[in-house]
Amino acid sequence: MGKLGKAEKPKKKKRRVRKVLFLLIVGGAGALVLSEDVRNKALDALFGSEEEFQYSPPAPGSGNGDSTAS
Repeated sequence: MGKLGKAEKPKKKKRRVRKVLFLLIVGGAGALVLSEDVRNKALDALFGSEEEFQYSPPAPGSGNGDSTAS
């Protein structure tokens, strides 16, 4: 019964996982801010790749003919 009165010191919890997760989040945010390639890949992954449109202006003289309507 001599050891019942003695309280053990609480051990400090290791927060290694929390530190690593924090560093990954901060590093990822930094990469998104600083690198345009990483930012474009992330946006493509989230929203899909951007569609590229081929714009060709209408041929001259092929107007709608609004001046003939009365």
